[in-house]
Amino acid sequence: MTAMWKRAHSGDAGSSPFDPSRLDGEAAGNIVADIAARPRLHPHVITFANEKGGVGKSTLAFHVAVALAHKGQKVIAIDLDRRQRTLERGLTYRQGTATNLGIALPSPIFSVLDHPSTAVLYQTINRLNAYAHFVILDAAGADSPIFRRAVAMADTLVTPVNASFLDLELLGHLNPVTGVPERAGCFGQTVASLREERLAREMGPIEWVVVKNRVRSAEKRHIGRVDEALEKLAIAHDFRIGQGLTERVAFRELFQFGLTHLDLGLIPEMIRPQQSSRQEIASLLDDLNLSFGKWERATAAAKPAARVLRRARQDFRAAISNAL
Repeated sequence: MTAMWKRAHSGDAGSSPFDPSRLDGEAAGNIVADIAARPRLHPHVITFANEKGGVGKSTLAFHVAVALAHKGQKVIAIDLDRRQRTLERGLTYRQGTATNLGIALPSPIFSVLDHPSTAVLYQTINRLNAYAHFVILDAAGADSPIFRRAVAMADTLVTPVNASFLDLELLGHLNPVTGVPERAGCFGQTVASLREERLAREMGPIEWVVVKNRVRSAEKRHIGRVDEALEKLAIAHDFRIGQGLTERVAFRELFQFGLTHLDLGLIPEMIRPQQSSRQEIASLLDDLNLSFGKWERATAAAKPAARVLRRARQDFRAAISNAL
């Protein structure tokens, strides 16, 4: 961890004492030890996590998983929120759309973690494909033992935030007068302690990317202040800043079909996809700074074998067009 982070959490910075070795009674060392004791995973793990709900974690996880599949990557997506199951629902809708339209859609293999334990999570990854290129973990928006382990497992940690100072409080606290970072927020403390434990065990760093998500064009003045605060927190807490998806109706409406703007060109007789929306998805992937290596290629999967009435297929295509 950087010296600036340590100063930001010391008594000299005006903050209350923070013990990075403990998280609400659970030692950070025990969490990382639980991960270290298991066979090393081959895929690159991308965890989408924030202790606040409603920031668009599942939407971003869905778009990143689909975008990686479009690049020919073998992707596993696991929904850790067994109550809401938003990521699982989106990918299930995607299967239905592919079947109804009789088209091939690049897609991840996916599952829900119905039993929130580290052992079951590792078993699920190995069952789906132990040699996948990427594992996407979509954590529920609340602290829990499996939430902490999903963060500890991450090679890349993605934390979406809305353009709100309340959201930034979870990362770190800023002095409202001076604007100087004073101490880590509750989620910032979790990430910091787990990063330190991983480095101490020589397990490699957790690359933390905080993504500003669901930005509305009408919020320009407010966004400028949030951006300034976010940049200060990024220095204090050692994370990179990425751009998420804007608050577009088309992103929300396409989700009910399990589609992204990357898919529209694969659907016959569909309107031309919005280039700006496709570029947002591409920029999001670029901000994660992932390595694809020799695996990047075009994907050509077989068409679903299920038979669908022509009229039903036309109605389904029309519904997608109306959503746009």
